[in-house]
Amino acid sequence: MNDNSSDIQLLLEIGTEEIPAGFLSDGVARIKELVSGQLKAAAVVFSEVRVYATPRRIAIIADGVREFQESKVREVFGPPVSAAYDADGNPTRAALGFAATNGVDVGKLSRQTKGKGSYIVARIEENGLPVSEIAAGLFEKIIAAIRFPKMMRWASLDCKFARPICWITALCGGQPVSLKYGGVESTNMTYGHRFLSEGAIKVVAINDYIAALKSNYVILDQNERKDVIRKQAAEIAKEYNASPVNDDALLETVTYIVEYPVCVAASFPEEFLKLPPELLISVMRGHQKYFALERDGDLINQFIVVSNTLKENETIVRAGAERVIKARLEDAKFYYEQDLQVKLIDRIESLKGITFHDKLGSLYDKTKRLEKIIDYLAEVLQYKPDKPILAASLSKTSLATGVVREFPELQGVMGKHYAIKDGYDDGVAKALNEQYINVKSQGECPKTDVGMALSIADKLDNIVSFFSVGLIPTGSEDPFALRRQAIGLMWILLLLKKVTLKELFDKTITLLGKDPGLIASIEVFFRARLGGDILSQFNVNSKGRHFANDEVQAALDGFMELSMMNIIVRTSMLNDLKNSDGCNEFLFAFKRIQNIVPDGIKDAPNPDLFVTNEEKELYENVKQIQPPFDKDISQGLYQPAYEQISTLITPINNFFDKVLVMDKDERQRSNKLALLNEIRRMSVKLADVSKLQER
Repeated sequence: MNDNSSDIQLLLEIGTEEIPAGFLSDGVARIKELVSGQLKAAAVVFSEVRVYATPRRIAIIADGVREFQESKVREVFGPPVSAAYDADGNPTRAALGFAATNGVDVGKLSRQTKGKGSYIVARIEENGLPVSEIAAGLFEKIIAAIRFPKMMRWASLDCKFARPICWITALCGGQPVSLKYGGVESTNMTYGHRFLSEGAIKVVAINDYIAALKSNYVILDQNERKDVIRKQAAEIAKEYNASPVNDDALLETVTYIVEYPVCVAASFPEEFLKLPPELLISVMRGHQKYFALERDGDLINQFIVVSNTLKENETIVRAGAERVIKARLEDAKFYYEQDLQVKLIDRIESLKGITFHDKLGSLYDKTKRLEKIIDYLAEVLQYKPDKPILAASLSKTSLATGVVREFPELQGVMGKHYAIKDGYDDGVAKALNEQYINVKSQGECPKTDVGMALSIADKLDNIVSFFSVGLIPTGSEDPFALRRQAIGLMWILLLLKKVTLKELFDKTITLLGKDPGLIASIEVFFRARLGGDILSQFNVNSKGRHFANDEVQAALDGFMELSMMNIIVRTSMLNDLKNSDGCNEFLFAFKRIQNIVPDGIKDAPNPDLFVTNEEKELYENVKQIQPPFDKDISQGLYQPAYEQISTLITPINNFFDKVLVMDKDERQRSNKLALLNEIRRMSVKLADVSKLQER
């Protein structure tokens, strides 16, 4: 038995050419999970894995690592018990030979059943190897398993990584680990900042590694770099009585662009403040990764650059940033002023020359489809049609402007600004922006009626149009973001109490002249989105309520013909049912009915044919609750409806206990099944209870 009482650390640093920030932001958690899995698979006991990333390195530190692998017990099956022992229970030559071969005392052999026979088994304890002996192979395996959105090969090597590997630092308990990957041999040397540090740095102890890098102008911990940027930016902004414009995505990106962040204040000429604020921010963040500043909700002409150099160099950094941003803003101003010379309504014809998709025509064609759909929606939503139709006509005109060609992310925002400049109604102007909102929750839905209608119309057109030409999302492929649009559509419909997916898509398919059979594939598509996205998100947002999978599947029966709100209420009712003491009793009674009643029964039960009191009692109870039950269902009141139908539990059980359903008399049998079918019809309106699991 190995003495595993002492713990060590492992260090693997992969030095590279500069890795894109987007790879690192999402990659750190994945690498941590990967390394943890590899260590466990190698029977290496550890307490924690830390993963750090900068543009030039990925560092992995495993803490609390036992010096030896975990011991394993291996079971080896031998001959059958009947061949291993004689009639007196003494071991035969077969047992003695098996024990000797496996180094086990014959008296320690055990017996186990396998298949139809009983065999002798040797339990062999294998001591783990020192981790230092397996570290090289383990590190190589980890490097080879790391994946990024795009991988690169270099030289003529048969390996790949996010960017070419420049150095590998590998230590086990403070001792260098020798390995080779990507043509690079590992050492116990690391490197500091590309420009501010001088030469290689010897890593003597893993505990000193992070501090050694910081002394050489590398803040290894990404969270520490982020805090430094946030703190410095706030301090600079305070000097101008301002604050940085909140932008978590930009902060995340910049964190992985620099190794030694130093924030520098810079400015641009005040004349550019006349440009729309979103355009200014887009120029600063999109191209240059600068932080805009605001005071009392308005932008000011100062901004913050996050440099990767010493504070002594801030004058040079500031001058370079101001020169670049001025040129960028000059371009933006030029495009903006050019755009203002042509009104949006005059750009509609130019949409004929812009392809929406080669199978679906131009943006002009899409606009005409939107006009048809939104005219219908205005009627359904009880809006006056003039503003929604106008918004549909103008909806894609910003795509023909110079600013949007340069800054595609501003398509909706600039449409709103240009519409205001053209004198259009505020609701129409806002709708041009709201159509593009990525609706991921109920709180992110369009706020205006026109914007809501245009957003729904755009999503309906995209889903029906792309489905009609066979461009349906498969696996992880969704190039036209149809999943996202489906989710957004359902969140919006949650606000519209009575609108159903089926009526919207049936009408859209008809208006666009598409195959009515599309509704089947659309239903499958939405079922997956509703069950996997909407209801799972709703768990978090509804007072901690958790919807189990069987509750969701039961609630989705016939969901296309239900309003989104009714689907949520229905699922909540099923959740209440599943958590009630009477759950199993309810399911037992109604599943008995579903199991015995065949499909295709059309006749109503004839009360004159009932013989037993149990039949008559059940029939009278059904007739009594049917009107209020149907009324509750029609109003989406699923909890009262459940309470109504649950009163049938006792009469149902009495019926099955006393009545022979499958009577030899065909008329009697058919009449009893017809009575049970009435109850089944009611239960199906409530939900597909056959999908529910007993508690």
